Amino acid sequence: MARTRQTSSRGRRRGLEVRGLRRRDEVAEVRAPALPWPLAVVLAALGSAAAGWIIVAAPVVVASLTGPPRAITSGLKLATEIWLLGHGAGAMIGTTTITITPLGLSAVIILILSGLSGVAARQAVLAHASDDLPLEVRTRLVPRLVLSFTGTYVLAVGSVAFLLTTPAQLAKSLVGAVVLGAACSLVSVARVVGWDAMRTWPAWARRVPRAAAAGVAAVLVGACIALVSALYQGRGRVTELSASLGADPVGGFVLVLGELAYLPNLVLWAASWVLGAGISLGDGAVVSPTVTHLGLLPAVPVFGAVPAESTGRWVMAAWLVVGVAAGVVAAWTAVAPRRRARFDETSLVGGLTGVVAGVAVTAFAVLSRGNLGVARLVGLGPRPLELFVMACSLLGISGMAGGLVIGLVSRRRGGSRWIAAEPAGGSGEGPAKGLAGTGPDEETAPVG
Repeated sequence: MARTRQTSSRGRRRGLEVRGLRRRDEVAEVRAPALPWPLAVVLAALGSAAAGWIIVAAPVVVASLTGPPRAITSGLKLATEIWLLGHGAGAMIGTTTITITPLGLSAVIILILSGLSGVAARQAVLAHASDDLPLEVRTRLVPRLVLSFTGTYVLAVGSVAFLLTTPAQLAKSLVGAVVLGAACSLVSVARVVGWDAMRTWPAWARRVPRAAAAGVAAVLVGACIALVSALYQGRGRVTELSASLGADPVGGFVLVLGELAYLPNLVLWAASWVLGAGISLGDGAVVSPTVTHLGLLPAVPVFGAVPAESTGRWVMAAWLVVGVAAGVVAAWTAVAPRRRARFDETSLVGGLTGVVAGVAVTAFAVLSRGNLGVARLVGLGPRPLELFVMACSLLGISGMAGGLVIGLVSRRRGGSRWIAAEPAGGSGEGPAKGLAGTGPDEETAPVG
């Protein structure tokens, strides 16, 4: 008598036990993918496109049906425009051209792409005898999976854009689909297959991406605090603008979803503000800690949080401490594990991680820019050149200073422990015994 039982939560792996022929504790595992990996990759890419579109279409279609009488096809076309807007293609809403990408929607698309591409990669791994694949197999498998997934996803997005949008939107949607599909599938496939792109990097370089991410996270935390403070101070104007729209309950719910889709954009705008670069609101309007010059703003509730012109003053420059703290956090993450590194090495690595974090903040902030129409509403968002200069210099200098201090303090403490490890008798074997078995671990090895 035979029976099967699940032995792994990863993929379709079954344990087969034959009673009467083998002992109960002996189980033969049968590895088998649910689908051939090429078919799994194609279905995962098409499913990612369909899932992203459905997430957008559901609330838009409901709002269209409950609002003024209109054809259902207009709601579906609007949902498709917004879905392509999440890929950076822009959208034509009525007579208004919107090019500000809702990064919240893009984040949802990224989660879908990452999850389904990982599922497809798992099917490819299950086609082999073991999860521990040889390096040459991993190196060969990763580009095949990434190119197949990305190509299928680009074909799906491009087909929809070709049928429903302008040539300019088609070109932008293709670029966005390539970037999103390739980046998400590469990360997910590499994780599932077990391929490490940084395996040949030196030890200090492998810590730079993680340290830069810590610096970016510190900037975003400060930006969130600034954004919440601005919304609280301008809550009266935000409430008035929301009431002036006169939306019904369903329309109000869709409006909230739209504001959530643009929430990451607002956080990045606040990041540009706290780093001193400021925000451009079109037609020469600028909002920064020290200078505020306003023009005509659209009747969007969140713009009620924009401070009055009289609030721009030098005391607000204290928000620059966010950039200083972010540089120190990046330096600490990069060099603190190596407590006996030279102080010049820790200073250089700390400065490098701060600059990398500044470049990353600038790149994300540029993606949050765009137009909300024409004329006065063009070029809304962070100011790229100013932000690049302020972010890289502020985080880079503070990271270098933080790395220098960490190196000096840690070197002094490490030297004290080294001397204390030598026995009082001064035997030649003392230091060797004190260091035996330690080796160049994370606490004692140099940065390189």
